[in-house]
Amino acid sequence: MKIHFLLEEQVHSRHCPAFVSAMAMLADRGFTVSRGIPELALLSPDRLSARHDLYVLESRSELALSVAAVLHDRGGQFLNPYPACALAQNRITAASRLAAAALPVPRCWVTADFALLCDLAAERPVVVKPYRSSGSARPLVALGPDDLVGIPLRDQPVLVQEFVAGRGPDLRLDAIGEQVFAYERAAGTAVEVTAELRQIALRCGRVFGLSVYGLDLVQGAEGPVVVDVDHAPCLGGIPQAATLLARHIDNVAGGRTPLARVPPVLQGTPGWAASLQGLAA
Repeated sequence: MKIHFLLEEQVHSRHCPAFVSAMAMLADRGFTVSRGIPELALLSPDRLSARHDLYVLESRSELALSVAAVLHDRGGQFLNPYPACALAQNRITAASRLAAAALPVPRCWVTADFALLCDLAAERPVVVKPYRSSGSARPLVALGPDDLVGIPLRDQPVLVQEFVAGRGPDLRLDAIGEQVFAYERAAGTAVEVTAELRQIALRCGRVFGLSVYGLDLVQGAEGPVVVDVDHAPCLGGIPQAATLLARHIDNVAGGRTPLARVPPVLQGTPGWAASLQGLAA
């Protein structure tokens, strides 16, 4: 079987060793493994075809996502389905999907109007993020309108989240299949995966149809709150990440683990959120 990895340039070089090592392990298991960096290739969209049995999108770049869309449109099978990656990379659609599933998320708004953004920041502390998680612009915490002076997001839509005061260190959850790992975002120190954290992680994965993913959480006054979803994590905080990743991809490619699918959102239907809770129980 042939497996192809769509990588960012830094993944190929040094920043995500788990994926590089997993590729070598898969080759040792008899898979034909190849890799490509869309930004370093000259591609003809009309000639792209799904020539591999499984694709792994380990890139957040807009070009890689577009190439994945073409391959998906032509029958390509992805470890994380292209629609799931597209939903997660757009913070607006991600926020909508998480809220529809009754997951713990901050209240949020969308705007491209700077004046409206200032009005909102005058009412409450907010976090302003580019609506695409692949962008280079960093999230901005605004405690008032003055904090928005010179903001580099005036010419593009933004997702505005209500600021959640942390009652402990911010957390990162990474998942490979049904296995969930947690650590402090700043220090990288591993923390216990409680039943609550595990349920949140697995429900988020099923909400999007992701099987390898990461989540950023803030520990709020009422419990953990999901503030970002990552469809292409490096898995750097997971012990034995390469071995676990290679095993998971092997199981998916061999049909022992089914490919993740993106469930429909039945807006306003409580049964949809309840079914997700049941899957993660």
